[in-house]
Amino acid sequence: MTLRLRSLAIALLATFTTLGALSGAARADEESSQLETRGKALRYTHKTTDPASRIDTGGAAIFVNAPIEAVRRVVTDYRHYDTMIRPFKQSKLLSRSKGVSEVYLEVPVLHGAATVWVVVNIGQPVKENGEEKIIAKFQRGNVDDFRAVWRLRAIDAEHTVVKLELLVDPKLPAPASVITGELTGAADKAVTAVRERAQQNKAAATAAVAPAPAADNDKTINVAKRD
Repeated sequence: MTLRLRSLAIALLATFTTLGALSGAARADEESSQLETRGKALRYTHKTTDPASRIDTGGAAIFVNAPIEAVRRVVTDYRHYDTMIRPFKQSKLLSRSKGVSEVYLEVPVLHGAATVWVVVNIGQPVKENGEEKIIAKFQRGNVDDFRAVWRLRAIDAEHTVVKLELLVDPKLPAPASVITGELTGAADKAVTAVRERAQQNKAAATAAVAPAPAADNDKTINVAKRD
């Protein structure tokens, strides 16, 4: 290959790479715009892989009017899931070592007919493809499988898209479609609760640093002079 052809090939490769990146960014911006316009969580499902499961993974995504740092603080507050994220009936931080949190969780399933309990290991956020992933890895519990993945993506300095994807394979004779339906509902409630808490925290922080209104006692009194 001549030097000129090699230079042309490199230029074309760089162009295609740039176009691919721009296309990915455009899709991401379109997603955030759609979620912002929607105003509430968008539920979705996908086939479970690595390893495969008879149950589809249920997820939900929502637009949050708060920076990613505020959203991350809520998502990683594992001690208080049961009080601020409605699908979780109970949550306990059992231990934390080298950035990995061991967390006990209870989640009602089948419209409250049964309760799933699990102990999971949750690592630090991992950056991947323009987003942060927070993965809960199943250790033990009264289920055959449990998986949870939070996905956080900063739109700009003040806005974030947050997603939660859930898989629960309970030891119950329930149809897979029924379980997946409950998973999408639980993910919806979870991301909605995260949005509410993150936006409340943002509003409280803004109010705390807002300047106090000027005192209304410095009015100028004009007194007419008398001869």
